[in-house]
Amino acid sequence: MPEITVADSDSDSGSEVRTGGCLCGKVRFTVTGPVDDPHICACTHCSTRSGAPFQWWVGFPMDGLKWTGTDPNWFDNHPGKTARGFCGTCGSHLAARDHGNDMAIGILATALDHHTTDPALAPTNLNRLAEAAPWLTATGCPGSAAASTADPSQ
Repeated sequence: MPEITVADSDSDSGSEVRTGGCLCGKVRFTVTGPVDDPHICACTHCSTRSGAPFQWWVGFPMDGLKWTGTDPNWFDNHPGKTARGFCGTCGSHLAARDHGNDMAIGILATALDHHTTDPALAPTNLNRLAEAAPWLTATGCPGSAAASTADPSQ
């Protein structure tokens, strides 16, 4: 099993430190702190914006976020409510922040460098199930009826 190097200890805080960035590498970041609410969102907005049937989100404390490359561009997709961060060069989606919430930031798990090997990022639920593509809810994704009845031996 590969060693997970993203959960290194920050000598100042003792918290987990993870790194990530966009496809072209111009926007880079570190997030320090506990993972909060790793989930899949299948809302119409996330699927339309991403071109995929869902997006995989993970929350982190806002005060643990540091942009270490170029800052992302922000699009106010719900004016006065929510903005989405993306790379102005390659277009990679990276983050979401709610206006008025200085406590947390949503990071797309796939923007994290070790998203495939970090067990803390595993989604725990599927949000906005009513908006999901019907075939998605039949596949056994976390939070779906198929997942709760699936035979774990298969």
